[in-house]
Amino acid sequence: MFYPAYINLQNRKCLVIGGGVVAERKVVSMLVSGGNVTLISPNATELVIHLAKLGAICWLKRDFNTGDTEGFYLVCAATDETDVNTSVYTEAVEKFNIRLVNVVDVIPQCTFAAASVVSDGEIMISISTSGMSPATSRRIREYFERTLNASSLYTLGYVNDKPTPIKNQNLPYPVYFLLENRKCIVIYDEMSEELIQKVNLLVNCGANIDRIRSEDAEELDFEDTFLVLTTDDNFVNSDYIEEFGFIIENISNPLNGSFYTPNIVFDDNLIISISTNNCIQTDKSIDLFDIISKQFTNNGYGRFIEFLGKIRPTVLNRFSSSKERADFFDNLIDFVDLNNDFEKNKDQIIEQNEQKTIKCCLRLTDRNCTYSCLFNWICHGKTQHATDLVESFLLSRIN
Repeated sequence: MFYPAYINLQNRKCLVIGGGVVAERKVVSMLVSGGNVTLISPNATELVIHLAKLGAICWLKRDFNTGDTEGFYLVCAATDETDVNTSVYTEAVEKFNIRLVNVVDVIPQCTFAAASVVSDGEIMISISTSGMSPATSRRIREYFERTLNASSLYTLGYVNDKPTPIKNQNLPYPVYFLLENRKCIVIYDEMSEELIQKVNLLVNCGANIDRIRSEDAEELDFEDTFLVLTTDDNFVNSDYIEEFGFIIENISNPLNGSFYTPNIVFDDNLIISISTNNCIQTDKSIDLFDIISKQFTNNGYGRFIEFLGKIRPTVLNRFSSSKERADFFDNLIDFVDLNNDFEKNKDQIIEQNEQKTIKCCLRLTDRNCTYSCLFNWICHGKTQHATDLVESFLLSRIN
């Protein structure tokens, strides 16, 4: 499980290695959150080139060199070269002790994962499937875009297919921390209900946690600490942060820290985070939280994502390109057996299904949907049907 966090990137130095579409998206999301962005790549997209000409980012038109990650607050590697991405991660984490590092699509080389984000100008919603099903995350994001009249941060930067400037919208930068075996410290005066909930979330994420009262905090060893939760305003302004480089949440004053934890709806590995842009709850955000909780909690999404996560390694090994893998999962999730005779004629149904306009809705638009599809099979415990469908899809792609 990942830990949802909204990071304060205002005027923070951010580094992106790579110049493709994925790198472009990283740049856009950092800019709207106020990041001071540098991009390193011999080539770049039209939008990145445009932003560099405007002076909105610093573009170093070359390959990654040893030492490039030094001094940055956040680093993202988004090249097509595995060796380069690994070098970026190793240098940033092991040599320069940078806490926030992301190698796109390589969870073991991430301290945080990017979130799929929508905003209506007042409220931000981020979605994560803990790396198990980006396709499901995208569908839920698109659903929120339609129903809440919200927009994805990924769509910024172009008007009529032409690049446009990106403005600092003073938005937090939504991410999900990967905390398995990472050192986290909780400094408190009293263990409030809110703090207890966050500590429990840290536990569920596999963090190694030290708890200590504020008056004893100076006795702690902060070496290699990833994050700190505290209720002590004085500690937030201490020299420890600068010295040891950890990120910190001030629970007493969420905007006076490195990040804050948004309100969370989760169903196993589906995590939906909801917050106003300024972290202050409103009637609208409270109502929306209740609506999303009822729709997504204990309604099968967690089991569905877990199933897709289990087959993901097989799919990654079977298909060499990211497009092939994405197409496989899209077709698998979209599958609908309208005649309920999948077991009798698997191959023909799969071939015909790809020509149909009716696709699985994941019960997003029709909560009473009874179609025979992967989602409903998983929800109703028909795991053998689901497994057979996956095997048939894999065979059809080989043939």
